[in-house]
Amino acid sequence: MNAQPDLGSLKRQWQSAAQPLPDVAALRERVAADTRANWRALLLVLAMTIAILAGSLIYALRNQQPAAWLSFGFSMLFATLVWSVALWMSRGTWRPRDDTIAAGLELSIRRCRSMVLAAPVGIALYVVGLVGSLAWRDRLFGLDWTGSLGTPAMIIAGWIGAPLYAAGMVWNARRQKARLKVLLDLQRQLVES
Repeated sequence: MNAQPDLGSLKRQWQSAAQPLPDVAALRERVAADTRANWRALLLVLAMTIAILAGSLIYALRNQQPAAWLSFGFSMLFATLVWSVALWMSRGTWRPRDDTIAAGLELSIRRCRSMVLAAPVGIALYVVGLVGSLAWRDRLFGLDWTGSLGTPAMIIAGWIGAPLYAAGMVWNARRQKARLKVLLDLQRQLVES
C-alpha cells in the first residue's frame, strides 16, 4: 500500500484551484491614498514654484537693471516649461475612468509608468535649470561661472541639491518599477478570472 498521494492528481487540483482575486477594498484605498498623495505633492510643488517666482519678481522690482526683468522672464518661461512637461506626463493619472477594479488598476499602472518616466525627465530638467541659470547669470549680469559655482545658492541647489534630487528620483523610479510588476500581475489575474 502506498501512503503517498498521486502527484499528478495533486498537480491537477492545484492548477484547477481559482486564483485569489485582488483585495478590491485594499486596492480602492490604495488608489485613494495615491490620489491624496498626488494632490499634496502638486500643492507643494505649486507653492515652491510660486515662492521662486515671487522671489524673482521681488528681485526684479528692487533692482534697477533691465537684466533683472529678463531674469524674471526666464524664470517664468522655465516654470511654464516644467509645468507643461509635468502636466503632460501626468495626463490620465488624476482619477479612474469609473469605479471598477479594472479602472483602479489601470490608473495605478499609469501612475507608476508616469513616475518611472518622470525620473530621467525630472533630472534632465533640473540640470537644464541649473546650467541655464548659470549661463543666464553670466550673460546678463556678467558673473563669472567659476565665481557662481561657489555661491551658497549654487552649493545648496547644485552641489547638494542636484545629487540628492537625482538619487531620490532614481530610488522612487525603482520603487515604482517594483510596484508596477505587482500591479501588472494583478491586472493579468483579473483578466484571466
